Amino acid sequence: MKSLKYSLTSIVFGLFLPSVVFADGTITGILPEGPNTTIPILIKTVLNFAIGFAVVVCVAILIFAGYSYMTANGDEDKIQKATKSLTWAIIGLVVCFVAILLVRFVGEKIGIDFGA
Repeated sequence: MKSLKYSLTSIVFGLFLPSVVFADGTITGILPEGPNTTIPILIKTVLNFAIGFAVVVCVAILIFAGYSYMTANGDEDKIQKATKSLTWAIIGLVVCFVAILLVRFVGEKIGIDFGA
């Protein structure tokens, strides 16, 4: 468990620490740039990124919970914990898909095209 904690910590630092170097805002490609950037385009980009990130997190939790379930070796506590994680990850995915539908519905009503 300690090695898992240390490896997760190193992954988090490896992913987020380099972004501190680019704190001056010169990173391009994340948000749309140019004279045609409007508030609806910015909202669209941020919402698409947030929902996509949430889906990736849910899938990662599903994979981790499945691995935990397979390696439980009949231990009831580990099986129960893995089952709870699987259940909540599936609920999270359902919430993400409902959020996609809701965002597209509201976007259509206020004039933001979220695409197909």
